[in-house]
Amino acid sequence: MLLAGCRDAEPASAKGPVTEEPKPLPQVAAQDGPPTRAAEPEPRVEPDRPRRPEPKAPPMGAPAYRRSGSEADGIDDFLFWGWSGDGRRFGFETYFAGSAMADCEGEAELTIVDAGTDRYVDDGHVVVRHRDPEAEVCDPPDLREELGFRRDPRLRREGISPALGTGPIPIEGSGESWSFALPSGERVTLTFRVLHGTDDPMEAADGAGYELRMTVPGQDEVVVENGVRRRPWFMGYDLGRGMVFLGPDGRHAAIMVAQMQVIPEGVRTTWMANGVRLR
Repeated sequence: MLLAGCRDAEPASAKGPVTEEPKPLPQVAAQDGPPTRAAEPEPRVEPDRPRRPEPKAPPMGAPAYRRSGSEADGIDDFLFWGWSGDGRRFGFETYFAGSAMADCEGEAELTIVDAGTDRYVDDGHVVVRHRDPEAEVCDPPDLREELGFRRDPRLRREGISPALGTGPIPIEGSGESWSFALPSGERVTLTFRVLHGTDDPMEAADGAGYELRMTVPGQDEVVVENGVRRRPWFMGYDLGRGMVFLGPDGRHAAIMVAQMQVIPEGVRTTWMANGVRLR
């Protein structure tokens, strides 16, 4: 799925547009072929209302960063909605157009992450899908518009604005050795290993995981992702198509990791995030 790649205990549905509670990804038992939908509990549906008084809307300034996907190649559209004023929280969105053989869309997803803990913020993960993707009339008619009704109040609540933060910064390297440049010119080094990856969709039932370690100049190496978590029906991950967004104070960053997911129509490429502290 540009699922937040957040860590195991955090952060990626059921029928109809829903607001999901923060929870781990559903664990799907191995089976003979890819599931039509990952089995998961019915999410709680409730009116969209803030859990605390909303702050004044942050300055929007520049538009959200957008990386266009490819419907023909199963690659999601990606939008990065920026950071909060304290440089701690960031938000991003992915959109999957769905199968070319269906009239209805795939899904639209919003993720808001606390980079200090690498977890979803409260009520910060929303996925919307059509009630029946194969219906003659798609309900709701436009998933991105439907997600917008849920996105905007959440971004306001967290004080997130595209005008805050910098990026994207490219991730350079190959194999297990990668790095990205800070505005100071220093480079943050990353060690990246895909575990249990496969090129065969039929062998992806148990899913792949990855290990990510980061070294900031002058600091000890930290483990960002420990490789224990395997995401069912994910074939692998890719830093080469990833990117980094820095918070406005330079203390936190969002590392976006591309991931390849088996779906009934083939393979979908989307994004997840690891929120990290740089200093």
